[in-house]
Amino acid sequence: MDEIMRAVSMLQGGDHKSARIELLRLWRKWTDQDAPLQRCTIAHFLADTEVDAAAELTWDLLALKCATGFDDDQDRDTIDPALASFLPSLHLNVGDAYRRLGERDRALKHVDKGLNWITRLHHDGYGSLVRMGLERLRARLESSG
Repeated sequence: MDEIMRAVSMLQGGDHKSARIELLRLWRKWTDQDAPLQRCTIAHFLADTEVDAAAELTWDLLALKCATGFDDDQDRDTIDPALASFLPSLHLNVGDAYRRLGERDRALKHVDKGLNWITRLHHDGYGSLVRMGLERLRARLESSG
C-alpha cells in the first residue's frame, strides 16, 4: 500500500501526470492479484486523473467492482471488510459521474446505495465529507428532476 499511497500523494499534491503514470503502473502490477483493497484504491484514484466524465465513470465502476466482486447493478457488500467504509464514497463518485453524463436516474440509484452504506463511515472529517457529498448530490438531482 505504500507505493499506492505515494502515488495518491502525488495526485493530491497536483502532479496529475506523474500520479497517473504511477497509478497505471501499479494497476498493471496488481491486476492479476487477489488484492481487492489495492485494486479498488488504485482504480478509485485513477478515476480522479481523468478529465472526461465517461472515462472517469469507467474507473469508478471498476473500483466498485474491485470492492464488491460484481459489476452488476445490485447493491452489494464488499468482498473484504477493509473496504466496507469505501462503499459510500464509491457510490458517490459513480453517482456524480452519471449526473455529469446526464443519467439522472442512474445517479440517484447510486446516491441511494451510498446512503444505504452510510453507517459504515466513521464519525470523522472523511465521514462527514462523504455524507454531505451524498446529501448535496441527492438535492441537486432532485431539484433537476
